[in-house]
Amino acid sequence: MIDEPFRRWFASVAAAPVARMARGGITPDALTWTGFGVALIAAWLVARGQPLLGITVWLVSRIIDGVDGLLARQANRATLYGGYLDITLDMGAYSAMAVGFATSMPELQGRWGLVLVGYVLAITTTLALSSLAERADRQLGGNRSLQFTPGLAEAGETTAMYVAIAILPVFARWILDLCIVLLALTAIQRTVLAKRLLRS
Repeated sequence: MIDEPFRRWFASVAAAPVARMARGGITPDALTWTGFGVALIAAWLVARGQPLLGITVWLVSRIIDGVDGLLARQANRATLYGGYLDITLDMGAYSAMAVGFATSMPELQGRWGLVLVGYVLAITTTLALSSLAERADRQLGGNRSLQFTPGLAEAGETTAMYVAIAILPVFARWILDLCIVLLALTAIQRTVLAKRLLRS
């Protein structure tokens, strides 16, 4: 929901640094792996009971994650493998953070478990729809390796949830409930779209 406007703004701000990276020979895949490694450190910090430090490191990892695709396009090094690596490690990073928070909040582990189920449904619905829409020669839009459909719960909303819980842990229960509802609605939203696009 908030991802696309943010992506456009981020691309304009990051244009000059990305150009320097391209000239310096930094590869998009190296950035993808680096962002994933930094995200794992963030999850470890959160699990150790250092949520504010962890969320700061997490935001650094998301900046790195946002740069890899820009670099791939600017340096003309975009590959299908890069797209695969990006989405795979992104889901690993988001799941690791959920596990980190669940470890530090044992009283809310059930809710964090439902968040992980929501992640599985969100990524499954978007990847299945992307793949089958391509087979059906239906365009979903976007300029990424995979055709992603907008949803109520996307990367930006998930990061906002992590930040809110790190800063205001007293409201974690209600924030998680909202996140679970948004993830469920996103899966329903994409299922309705799939029914409309793929049934004919």
